[in-house]
Amino acid sequence: MKKRTWLRILESCIFVLLLAGMLSGLTRLMQRKASTNQFGAFLDEPHQYDVLFFGDSSFVNGLFPMELWEDYGITGFNLSCYGNTMPVSYWAMMNALDYAQPKVVVAAVNDVRKNLKVTGSSSDVHTAFDFYPLSRTKIRAIEDLMDDPEAMDDEGNRYSDMKWEYYFTLGKYHSRWSELTKYDITGIQNVQKGAEMRIGVAPAKDYNIIDDDRYAEETGVGYEYLRRMIEECQARGIGLLLVHLPYPASENAQMGANTVGSIANEYDVNYIDFVRIDSVTDYAVDCYDDKAHLNPSGALKVTDYIGQYLAEYYGLEDHRGDAAYANWDEAHKDYAAEKRKLICEQDKLENLLMMLHDDSVSAVIAVRDQAELYWSDQLLTLLHNTDRAHVYDADAYSMWSNSMFPLSGLEDAVFDDAAYLLELDRGLGETREYVGGEAVSRAEALFGENIWQEGREVRIRVIDRASGDALMDRQF
Repeated sequence: MKKRTWLRILESCIFVLLLAGMLSGLTRLMQRKASTNQFGAFLDEPHQYDVLFFGDSSFVNGLFPMELWEDYGITGFNLSCYGNTMPVSYWAMMNALDYAQPKVVVAAVNDVRKNLKVTGSSSDVHTAFDFYPLSRTKIRAIEDLMDDPEAMDDEGNRYSDMKWEYYFTLGKYHSRWSELTKYDITGIQNVQKGAEMRIGVAPAKDYNIIDDDRYAEETGVGYEYLRRMIEECQARGIGLLLVHLPYPASENAQMGANTVGSIANEYDVNYIDFVRIDSVTDYAVDCYDDKAHLNPSGALKVTDYIGQYLAEYYGLEDHRGDAAYANWDEAHKDYAAEKRKLICEQDKLENLLMMLHDDSVSAVIAVRDQAELYWSDQLLTLLHNTDRAHVYDADAYSMWSNSMFPLSGLEDAVFDDAAYLLELDRGLGETREYVGGEAVSRAEALFGENIWQEGREVRIRVIDRASGDALMDRQF
C-alpha cells in the first residue's frame, strides 16, 4: 500500500513537472519577442558589463554600446526602453542588478517630469520586463508599478487591471498562433546591445536656453524614483551618471532638468545636461523625427561624449585586447556588418549623407556643377556633417562655430556653382576636396567618364574602410 502511495506521488510530481515544462515552453513560443530580441542577450553575460544604461526612447536611439567598445573598450548594455518612465527605469535597474554588478549606471532623466508610474503603451512595459524570469524583484516591480488606479495605457486600459498579464504572459499572448514565424523559435538577436538605430532626418524646432537657476517644483513620482535610484546606487557602491539628452526642450522641461541638476548636486552625482551644451548635436541633421529623437549621426556624437566622460571620470578599464573579452570583438564584427548593411540600404540622399557621419566606412561624393543640392540648406549641412569632428567641451558654442562647417571646398563650389568632389578616406584619416575642373577630372578617374546619369547630380560610392572594397555606388 505504501509503495502504491509513493508511486502515485511520484507520478503526480512527474505530471506537474511535465505540465510546468509544457506551459513554460508554450509561454516562450507564444510570447511577443520584442523583449527577448532586444534585451535577451543581456542575460547571457551579465558579469561582463561595466556600465548599464537606463532611460526611455531617447536613450534607446541615442546611445550605442558597441561604439563605446570600439573606441574605449568599455563594456555596456543599453536597457532603455520605449515609453519608460523614471519608475520603470528604476525597476528595470533593480531587476538588472539581480544579474549584473556594473561599476557605473547611466540614467537618462528626460522623462522625470511624468506624474504617473506607467503611461503610454502597455506593450512597451512588456518589452522592458518580459525577458526577465519571474523573481522576487520582478514581482516587487509589478506590484509597485501597477498599484496606481489612475495609470492607464494609450487605449484607456488601467494598468491595475492588467497586472495579471505581466505575471502570466501566456494569458496575454495565447492568441498569437496566426502571427507566429520561424523567428518565434530562432529569435532575432539585437547586435546593438539593446540600442536601436532609427534612420531619418527631420529638422527639429528651435529653442532658447533658460538660466540654470530657474527650477521646477519637485513634484510627481519621477523625482521620487530618481532619488531612489541615486540612493540605491550609492548604497551598492555603484557610480552614477545622470544625463539629460539633447532635444529642443521647452522652458518647463528645462526647469525640470535644472531641478535634476540641483538633486545631483545634493547627492554629489555627476550630471550632463546636453540641452544646455549646444555644441554636441545639430538639430538640423541629428534627429530622425520632429520630436528630436536622435538618428545615428546624433547618437554617435552623444555616445562619443559619454564615452570620453566615462573614461575620464570613472576610471573604467579598457578591455580591448583582453583575451577574456574576445567575445566582444566577435560581437563587434556582427555589429559592424549590420551597420554597413544599414548604410548601403539607404536610397534617400539625406539619409545616406547622414549615415556617412561614421568613420567605419570611407566614401567618395561627387556633385555636378549647377546642382540643385546647392540650394538646399539641409543637404549642404548634411554634407558638412559627414566630416564634422565630435565635440567634448561643455563650453563650446556650436551655432556660429566654423567647426560645424568644416568643408571649405564645398563653400567655394557653392559660391561658384561648380562641380565638387569629396573623398572621406577613413583608413588614412584624410579628407580631400576638389572643386571645378579638378573635381571633374578626379571624378572621371574614379568613376569613368559617365559620372552622372542624365538627370542625376550626386554620385556616392561607399567603401569598406579596412579592405578598400566598394560596398555600394549610387546616384541621386
